[in-house]
Amino acid sequence: MRALILTGGDPVDAASLDRVQPGWRSADLVIAADGGARQAAALGLTLHQVIGDFDSLTSAEYEALVAAGVRCTRFPVEKEATDTELALLAALDAGASEIALIGVWGGRVDHALGIAALLEHPRVRASGALLVLLGADSVVRLLAANERCELLDHVGQTLSLIPWGADATVSISGTRWPLTHETLHVGASRGLSNVATSARVVLTVHSGKLLLVSGVTA
Repeated sequence: MRALILTGGDPVDAASLDRVQPGWRSADLVIAADGGARQAAALGLTLHQVIGDFDSLTSAEYEALVAAGVRCTRFPVEKEATDTELALLAALDAGASEIALIGVWGGRVDHALGIAALLEHPRVRASGALLVLLGADSVVRLLAANERCELLDHVGQTLSLIPWGADATVSISGTRWPLTHETLHVGASRGLSNVATSARVVLTVHSGKLLLVSGVTA
């Protein structure tokens, strides 16, 4: 099952998402985290559920969602998880194996960083689900040791490799600067701004963990 989660960051238009992640619309489940519900209409999506404390939606907006038959799950304002994390857990509970978070960037910096940290959520790791962050010009995913990723039709786009938490040893081919069992050191910027030069890019993480940022036009 594929799920989309609309978050409360800066709005993202459908045309931009088409460029970075063709096929993003083909989701079985669409969940909004509180104010992320406002993005649904602009993206042409039908909401199935809205989750949160509803401090970002007006009473009229909430009532309109209920009237439209959208399932609204309310949590207390004082809680130990963000609305986005609760939406992620709901998607996992529903059996989603592919989950994309939309509208992550912009808004509050602490929320954006907290959402990026969800890539490492224990429930995501335990389920084996693929979790990606979709922005107007990028797709971000986390790769762990012994994972291999193939990117097709990304010629001319920037690919950035960012070690996550510790050094990572990687190999990548089909790029302007190929790497073979190279160690990228955490805190250094060596893996930023590579460029795809082939219709097929192959990335392998031999050790450590790595954020892969793709889809950016060079």
